[in-house]
Amino acid sequence: MESVHTPSNFDHTAGTTCSLLMQQPTRARSSLESLPVEIIQKIFLECLEINLPRASLAIARSLSDPLIYAWLLRLAFSSANDSSRHDFFTPDFLPPPLDFFALSSDERADLQTRLLQCRWCTVELMRKCQREYVDHVIRRKCHRLILSSQDRQILSNLDNYFLRRAQYDRGRQGRRSKGDLVLNAKDAESQKDLKVAIWFNFGAVQIREPSPIFYETDMFRLPACAVDAPARMPDKLLRPPWTGAKLEFLSLLALEAYIDEDSSCHRSKRVIRQVIHARDFDTFEYLLRMYIRVKNYNYPLRWPARPSHFRAALRYARGPNDPFIRYLVENRWHDLPPNDIRTKNALMANLG
Repeated sequence: MESVHTPSNFDHTAGTTCSLLMQQPTRARSSLESLPVEIIQKIFLECLEINLPRASLAIARSLSDPLIYAWLLRLAFSSANDSSRHDFFTPDFLPPPLDFFALSSDERADLQTRLLQCRWCTVELMRKCQREYVDHVIRRKCHRLILSSQDRQILSNLDNYFLRRAQYDRGRQGRRSKGDLVLNAKDAESQKDLKVAIWFNFGAVQIREPSPIFYETDMFRLPACAVDAPARMPDKLLRPPWTGAKLEFLSLLALEAYIDEDSSCHRSKRVIRQVIHARDFDTFEYLLRMYIRVKNYNYPLRWPARPSHFRAALRYARGPNDPFIRYLVENRWHDLPPNDIRTKNALMANLG
């Protein structure tokens, strides 16, 4: 559902473009284009052909609806945990004909990959969907729990927590904590003690029994990718310009979508080479602190720093005590092979 350029998008040629359009015969609308907007939207939701808006400007306009975007993200990126199978995907949250469990893991991964490539799929929209998703989880799954009046009040207004999400758990060393906010509760029927845990950066909620050991089981979250069928990280998040919004989106997806197909790490290596060449130290440091996914491995790994990156830092260094070299020596020294004495000596020589 990529955005479509219209003459008004090109201010410097708008007059010429409009004159040419007026001179050309008007193209007759196809049968599909002539349908009411509601019918075009229903057809789209039935077929989920993400390229349909590219067929024509008229169809693109009919499908450029923020509510449709939200439904697509809910369909694609809601978690498929056990508790979501019952009394969760209500018509007001995911209306027919959309059926969450009608998609296989591979179909969902393909849909996720295609949606992430769309220009309208932004971190701002994903964050909005996260907020609505967490509210929906609380409405559907916490209303029968016994909570203190104070904790019930907290759950009814989480705005301040979401506004401060940057302060909360971002997946240190590729792992989540036990929760940014953990409240005590009881099951109304069994009287079992429970914990309600919420992660504001990850858009996640878990209702679990108390335990000294934390397991990421039966967790509601958005965005979520299957461990065995993850989405592919879009190219748009792996190239400059490196804005704050782009890095936030990349971080949000880093533990879910894969960057590299295998241990050759072709894409992630290329990104680090590019930021070294561009002398973009802030992005360089930000990326090398991240943990990311590889498609054929189920656990997150540190963003790779390879020997070629150390040599690139030497090649593009600007004088002694270069910040790129210092960071690699202080934080990723052990990523160099022990027998690469020549490179190690050159790095230490730069640092004096």
